Amino acid sequence: MVWRETVVMDERLRFVVECLAGDETMTQLCAAFEISRKTGYKWLRRYRELGAEGLDDLPRAPLNHGRATAQDLVERIVAMKQTHPLWGPKKVMARLMRSEPACAWPAVSTAGEILKRHGLVGRRRARWHAAGNGPWPEPAGPNAVWTGDHKGWFRTGDGRRCEPLTVMDASSRYLLALAATGSTADEEAWPVFEQLFEEHGLPDRIRSDNGSPFASAGVTGLTPLAVRFIKLGIGLERIQPGKPQQNGRHERFHLTMLPLAKAPQADAEAQARVFEAFRRSYNEERPHEALAMDTPAQHYRPSTRPMPRTTPEPDYPAEAALRRVRQNGEIKWNGDFIYISKSLAGETVAVLEDDDGAWTLCFYAHRLGCIDSRHKKLVRSSATQSQSHRTAAAVS
Repeated sequence: MVWRETVVMDERLRFVVECLAGDETMTQLCAAFEISRKTGYKWLRRYRELGAEGLDDLPRAPLNHGRATAQDLVERIVAMKQTHPLWGPKKVMARLMRSEPACAWPAVSTAGEILKRHGLVGRRRARWHAAGNGPWPEPAGPNAVWTGDHKGWFRTGDGRRCEPLTVMDASSRYLLALAATGSTADEEAWPVFEQLFEEHGLPDRIRSDNGSPFASAGVTGLTPLAVRFIKLGIGLERIQPGKPQQNGRHERFHLTMLPLAKAPQADAEAQARVFEAFRRSYNEERPHEALAMDTPAQHYRPSTRPMPRTTPEPDYPAEAALRRVRQNGEIKWNGDFIYISKSLAGETVAVLEDDDGAWTLCFYAHRLGCIDSRHKKLVRSSATQSQSHRTAAAVS
């Protein structure tokens, strides 16, 4: 039986006092207090050895657990977490195991309990999962597809606007750029990409949303930045409006870097230094679950397509009708003026007749749309909307 529901210490003390008085036998007292003789002798022995303090409950945990993690390993796990506060137990342990594989490191679950005891693990929030890879096939390897986007803006300590431009290799998850640009303008984005092309070579395709600086609302959807990509032989992949999951890996990365936006630096220069330190850590130190806990740097390699010294000229078919785009974005066709895009001002486009008799307008290998002769305008077609697939195949 258990002790009666009174103050437990009082009950135990009263039992010991009556036992020491000797008026009743141990059997009688234990029956009166509804405890076993073994329990009665235990508390009597405790009282004789330790006094009243011996009647307190002792800790139930063993003093020396046979499977307890060595203190030096605990300290190293805690130190790694403090160095990388955004990492969870999986990444902490993957990094430690990679640095010292012969060490008898504890399991990830044990590391999680260690970090929890030290107050370094908070409540786990619901995890955002990338929902597939959109309508495109998986990239065959590094530089098959780069993804680009602007993370939501914030202000640095001096009040200036910061619109982080992020560029990533879709296959290796290598973070190519994390730039502290001040806007989404083409003139700020191009120097970032130009430097990347010089350093890493050209990708086959670039995937983005339909916003600035990657795309516009016009029929062609072209911006000056997109025109530069096309002229370098880079295919354009644009996700469907309202479907960020088609660029899910990139969106997931933005959640990883979210704490940086919540802790802005004093000015743009300081922000750029923090961004670069984060980029190097993300590529060279942080284990990635999709890469079997390898780092992106272990899987990335430069492109075999170097940045050309001069922009290649378009190689249009001999049967194509060539037109130069005027400064107002129009071309002259069959005596009429057809608006194309101001982003193509000064460029030469080609008009080709399809098998069905439609006139298709192309810029380099990129299909712009079809000429609607009746309404004298350029229109999109289903073939134009799936251009990224054919361009990707042609480039590959």
